[in-house]
Amino acid sequence: MLRFTTPPLLGLSLVALALGACQAVAGIEDRKLDPSLASPADSKQCKDYCTTVLANCTGENAVYNDMPGCLGFCRYLDAGASVEPEPNTVACRAQQAEFAKREPEVHCKAAGPGGNGVCGSDCDAYCQVYPEVCPDTYLYPDTKSCLKACQGLTDQDSFDVARDHDGDTVECRLVHTVSSTTLPAMHCPHAPIPPAEPWCTGAADAAPTCEQYCQIELAACDGDLTQYESPEQCLAVCDALPKGTNEDEAGNTVGCRRYHSFSATLAANTHCFHSGPTGDGHCGHDDADTGETSNCESYCTLLAAACPEDFATSMGSDAGCRAACKDLPEAKADSKYSLANAAASKGLSCRVLYTTRAFEDKTACASALGGDRCK
Repeated sequence: MLRFTTPPLLGLSLVALALGACQAVAGIEDRKLDPSLASPADSKQCKDYCTTVLANCTGENAVYNDMPGCLGFCRYLDAGASVEPEPNTVACRAQQAEFAKREPEVHCKAAGPGGNGVCGSDCDAYCQVYPEVCPDTYLYPDTKSCLKACQGLTDQDSFDVARDHDGDTVECRLVHTVSSTTLPAMHCPHAPIPPAEPWCTGAADAAPTCEQYCQIELAACDGDLTQYESPEQCLAVCDALPKGTNEDEAGNTVGCRRYHSFSATLAANTHCFHSGPTGDGHCGHDDADTGETSNCESYCTLLAAACPEDFATSMGSDAGCRAACKDLPEAKADSKYSLANAAASKGLSCRVLYTTRAFEDKTACASALGGDRCK
């Protein structure tokens, strides 16, 4: 099972040093660069761009902390043509940096690392630069895979070099990617797509939101591994489940499912089943004494929320539901729930499918309870 924590690259002393360096990048304290890390011998285009963007984008409009970071990031971007520049190029950002002299609040974000939708997107820039700067902590086989996973990250549709120094967002990963161009050993471990302590992740004891869960889940699990028929269905299921915390890797919680959604961006055939409505035995609790299963735990929790009146009449209680469920086909762990598998089921997977539908269509409750289409 994958663990999303900072790799111990160079021991505890380096980790401590990394934390201090990250504080400096955020402007928390003055940063003193080693002379060997001073401005590299980059192209004139990068030097001109960085001089302009640092002069015109300052204060709350700043998109880089310093010249070394700007030059370091610039050297991994395509140069682009100065006439009608293409997105995600130095030329496009340089043009926006010039425009920023008169309207910094309008053009600085586009002149920065992410391009703000004008000069490309945060994910375009991240998936182009991070693999080059941080090959040892980059996890994806190709740019297409990186972009697919990146689309599941929270995107704040803005860029603030100080605010985005932490938080489980694509912008945070981009801030640390910029820092990695000058201090890769310290900053690369903070910026992979799976949440990485201590910066680009939510507070360990905080609850993930349903929007965060569904965004990465729908990006990670598609095709025959799809777990939900729509974003609305995912949000409804999520709302009915215990939220848990960001550090959950087990238990019938949204936090556990989100952990497996991130795992699924790397190993979809294994983790998509664990990230969906049932938890597939990996997000829930099995009881060896009673034979009750975590798949039934999830089903009964969702059924009670989606079809409360039918649940009370037919099951009576959560304990009654679990007892009635435990001997159904697909009740046990690793039954591999997905929409494709549920469509061919007359067991628990069929019931779960119609339970998820019942949040929006109460006529699905009959099948959710084992009748009609699941008979």
